[in-house]
Amino acid sequence: MTTFWSWLIKGSGNGAGLKRFLDRWILLHIIVGLSLAFLVPITLKDAAVTLLLPVAGIFIGLSFAWGGNAQALLQSTEIENMSSFRGGGYVEYVYTFQAAILLILITLVLWAIAGLGIFDMVWPACSNSYIYFFISFLLFFFSSLTVRECWHVVLGAQSMLLVRFKIRKISK
Repeated sequence: MTTFWSWLIKGSGNGAGLKRFLDRWILLHIIVGLSLAFLVPITLKDAAVTLLLPVAGIFIGLSFAWGGNAQALLQSTEIENMSSFRGGGYVEYVYTFQAAILLILITLVLWAIAGLGIFDMVWPACSNSYIYFFISFLLFFFSSLTVRECWHVVLGAQSMLLVRFKIRKISK
């Protein structure tokens, strides 16, 4: 059986799971990360506490709610049968949703560390440190990527719902 970690790095027949994040849209996330790291005038701690940690709660709630819907759909006969026509099979569907949740959790942990003030304590923003800028970039980059993955969780669940409906309609 393919484990999540081997799927993420090696894949299960449809390429490595990481390639889902490393597509043409990665450039947009890099631009967003660099722009916000350069333009946001407050410390990472202030940004985390004021805005991003509360918003992260919304992302988590949204993704877990739709992830639950997706899990219910994945257990339907129609989706199980459909998955046999995709490279990598059923594993691709299950682990794709898990990868999105992992990204959300990583982003949340990074912003929680920022909210605790650890980055600001080790690399003060006023020191014009390249390391602080890089950490800011990473946090905003991951945040941008997380917005996309939250949308993909919703989109994936909706797509499976529509496909299941079409399969049921055709099979009647």
